Amino acid sequence: MRGSAVYHAEERGGEALAALRLRIGHAAERLPLPLIAFVTLGLVVVFLVVIVQVSLQVEDDSGTRYGLDNFRLLYTDPFTAKAFLNTAVFAGVALVVAFAFAIPCAWLAERTTLPGRGLVFPLLTVTLLVPSFFTAMGWVILFHPRIGIANKALMQILPIEQAPFNVVSLVGMGWVEGIALVPLAFIMIAASFRAMDPALEESARVHGIPFFTRLRRITLPLLTPGILGAVLYVAAITIAAFDIPAVIGLSNRIHTFSTFVYTTALPLEEVPNYGLIGASSAVMLVVGLLLTWRYMIVIGESHRYAVVRGKDYRANLVDLGGWAVLGWAIVGAVIVFNVVLPLLALTWVSLIPFLQVPSAAAFGTMSLDNFRAVPWANLMTGLRNSVILLVTVPTLSLVAGMAISWLVIRSNWRMARTLDVLAFLPHVIPNLIFAVGAFLLAIVWFPAHWGLFERGIGIIILVYVVTRISFATRMLNSGLVQIHEELDEAGYVAGLGPMGVIRKILVPLLSPTLLYSWLWMALLAFRELTMAAFLASRDNLTLPVIIWSMWTAGRLNQAAAVALVFVGLMTPLIVLYYVFGRRHIGVVQ
Repeated sequence: MRGSAVYHAEERGGEALAALRLRIGHAAERLPLPLIAFVTLGLVVVFLVVIVQVSLQVEDDSGTRYGLDNFRLLYTDPFTAKAFLNTAVFAGVALVVAFAFAIPCAWLAERTTLPGRGLVFPLLTVTLLVPSFFTAMGWVILFHPRIGIANKALMQILPIEQAPFNVVSLVGMGWVEGIALVPLAFIMIAASFRAMDPALEESARVHGIPFFTRLRRITLPLLTPGILGAVLYVAAITIAAFDIPAVIGLSNRIHTFSTFVYTTALPLEEVPNYGLIGASSAVMLVVGLLLTWRYMIVIGESHRYAVVRGKDYRANLVDLGGWAVLGWAIVGAVIVFNVVLPLLALTWVSLIPFLQVPSAAAFGTMSLDNFRAVPWANLMTGLRNSVILLVTVPTLSLVAGMAISWLVIRSNWRMARTLDVLAFLPHVIPNLIFAVGAFLLAIVWFPAHWGLFERGIGIIILVYVVTRISFATRMLNSGLVQIHEELDEAGYVAGLGPMGVIRKILVPLLSPTLLYSWLWMALLAFRELTMAAFLASRDNLTLPVIIWSMWTAGRLNQAAAVALVFVGLMTPLIVLYYVFGRRHIGVVQ
């Protein structure tokens, strides 16, 4: 008996020791997950905190103190006031243009018998990947009041002495920005159309109410939450837009918020006023948060507009008949304005020695001289940096996103909700704000001799990952929710820890989502100009920054040539994105 008791005690002790070892092993495996999550989300907080701290920091004869002096300067400076007024006009025009096209396109794709309407979604989504600075360059080449090719041609054909179009203005900049944002606004509005039960529309049609009356009195009011939410989201993007104001407005002294911050941070002659940069960024941060707050209120009140019930429904599509031609003309106009016209303009300018209207004599001057004159050594450096970003940013974003999503969805941490909120912040705060935060962090918080900007592309990678973490976590959250926890438990029973379950079970099951997300973020990282321009140094120049630098230096023909090379490099990635991500297209930033 005694021997048996000893045996059983030893057996229980061995089991307890094995269980303890298993718990220790699981705890050790869990450690990287919160570590990755806290480091990533800690950067989100640090970038925002440094903006607030610098905005309140004042340097004077007595040393460093804190106060509202920078905000007073911001309020009283006429140049700053002009820049903010320009931003309001620019954003207003862009919103009108974007939704004037987006709402009809969404209605055509979701509520009509438009032939081939299934192509509208992928075509406009892929169009969203075209860099905004590419579109802006094309529009300047065509419709600059002095050198614009299209304006010159019209002045030769028509009996007019002044250029009929002027893209170098707030209205012109707003038009180009609005056209560039049509695909994003379309995706958000189309989702609202798809979720809306058409029963009320059908009832009105049966009672003989005319189409435009139904549209004005029923359809658009029911879409109010979706439209207003999209307006607020697009407005937050437009207010901090840099690409188009930099290409069109900066060289013509038309400043918006983004170009004002850029010229203040990197002046040609004066000493940078970092306090003013922090104050202006803090103001825009508050504006972005207010827009987000209003957006949440709209979403919270959306139940008042709900007409989808527990029964199935199917929309009776509007038969366009002969009007289908006009429908495709509207969709085609977006593609032409965003891609076709800029591409033709850049192609023409890249092949001629100077800007001139197409003619027999001009065709005789076509050559590849502009391509030969490109500084290919610098270009290859920019391409190398862009490829590094293309590979590292989506990979690190998905690693960090998986850690955060696992903690939010799979763990029982009390902090899980807080982590999810922090991960959502980069979705609602303009990317420019994080770029400014990183800039101020490197300049103000770190000693100058550290040379943080001169040590390569690492700082750009960090900012890119922070700004993409929202997209990564949204995609992975939705994917993890659809995978039952029984599979995780089976892995634990088989002796796997959390990292093993993620590596051997969750990652294979999430591979379609991971591939789509990786391609989307890779394309965005490759084409990004705003954050790369703010954080640019001699050793971390990217291809978009090099193109923009050539453009601002007046080397328009060579800039056009490099832009075509850039688009050629992006094309295979866009094709891959379309082929592998067709089932996910419609889920964007």
